[in-house]
Amino acid sequence: MGQGLGDLMVLLRCGRMAAGLPSAAVFAYGSLRPLTAAYQEAVAPVVDQVIGDPADRARVGDALRAMSVKIGLTMLCYARAAGREPQPAVVALAGAVTRLYDDLIDGIADGDAGTARDDRLSDLFGARLFTPHGDVERLLGELVYRIADRVDDSYLDEAMFVALSTLHEYQCLSRRQREPDMPRDALEKITRGKGAMAHLVLCSLVKAGMGIQERELVMALGDALQSLDDYMDVEQDRDSGVTTLATLGAVTLADIGQRIRALRPRMVSCYGSPPTRRYCGMIYFLLLKSFVGRRLPFVGGLGRRAAGRSAVLRLLTRGDEALQPRGAGCR
Repeated sequence: MGQGLGDLMVLLRCGRMAAGLPSAAVFAYGSLRPLTAAYQEAVAPVVDQVIGDPADRARVGDALRAMSVKIGLTMLCYARAAGREPQPAVVALAGAVTRLYDDLIDGIADGDAGTARDDRLSDLFGARLFTPHGDVERLLGELVYRIADRVDDSYLDEAMFVALSTLHEYQCLSRRQREPDMPRDALEKITRGKGAMAHLVLCSLVKAGMGIQERELVMALGDALQSLDDYMDVEQDRDSGVTTLATLGAVTLADIGQRIRALRPRMVSCYGSPPTRRYCGMIYFLLLKSFVGRRLPFVGGLGRRAAGRSAVLRLLTRGDEALQPRGAGCR
């Protein structure tokens, strides 16, 4: 009860950010159709081409479509704040790659097989010869190549490859989160690094050549959003044997809210007040969603049941989006 009241106070303290909720909602609703169309144009044909088994193809398609739209909304919201108009296809491809890559990293334990996969993906992100093993790796490679074909060379500079390489290192280290008694300092390093670099890579596909101050802001936002994601996933991570700062109680919604509030003046300085308002509205929605999911599970359950009848609600609720490969076709 006490923690729930504390989380409610976080929403009140961040109330200034709620002013952007209406514009964020209108923006999100208006972006759903073009993002879905971009997925169908840029991603779906590749899934159909690469994944042979019909059941696996349907499962992969459902998972990638959901995350493509969710990640796409985040990228488009940043793009609007930064004054950019990215290609919808690039945004859709980036969201699908994010989902697929996370599942490949999480789907195999450490050891020789894990090391070999890590090395292969390192080759892919380092623009070296990539020899995929299995349909899912081949699909990831095809989607990454489609992004490279669609963006200008200015986006694929040294800074982008450094960011990709660093992100891959943190993602590989994140499998240690399944180890018992993992040192807290190592856990914090992985969490912060993974969130910061993932957000930097996605935003770099929207805006090439960021200045140092904006890069630092983007990474700080990614760090906070990763912590928020871990906070939302506490029960799921505990059931899966994954240790995060949130499962240890070392990060609370109050901590995350305080970090986000501290970043708001930097966002206004970088992007201006009106664009920041919509951006903060989106982040406030995530805070609100986290509160409902953790402290009002009954309400969250109603939302998930209603989501079956609404594309918008399916986007806003949190379901099981991770790929569940079945058989050799998706390994």
